[in-house]
Amino acid sequence: MKTFIYIFLVLSFFYSNAQTSADAAKHLGAGIVIGGVGGYAANKISNGQSGWTWAGAVGSAFAAGITKEAIYDSSRGAEWETRDVVFTTLGGVISALALEVFTGNSGNRRGSYKRGKSCGCLVTYFDSNKVQLPKFVETGTGDIFSEVQAAYLLN
Repeated sequence: MKTFIYIFLVLSFFYSNAQTSADAAKHLGAGIVIGGVGGYAANKISNGQSGWTWAGAVGSAFAAGITKEAIYDSSRGAEWETRDVVFTTLGGVISALALEVFTGNSGNRRGSYKRGKSCGCLVTYFDSNKVQLPKFVETGTGDIFSEVQAAYLLN
């Protein structure tokens, strides 16, 4: 379903003619910001479930686009612009894709940690009994290379 929505919105993006490209960029940017906030909130509320993250991101951007067209533009006497809603919703899709990457949710790992496998997260487990860290020295220069050289020489 996500793939269908994504393809539909991308095709709508290419075949629509917004008033100006700056107007389309504004709607896309607003959709990214609103979708990012809505998707992140849904992600936290649902304990990281991917479907709710997508629903929060795309749904909030779509709702913002509809509300802007229905309330704000109609009060100013402007006509309904479906392509503005599409650009705002496309921003929500982009933010949902970004949240998938940054929160580590992907559909191919569903439940894999329940079968005794690792979750595939970008987390490493550190056992201080097995690994001895080098001593770090603050030389005061703020240069990482001199810090590493001093630590190497002290060992």
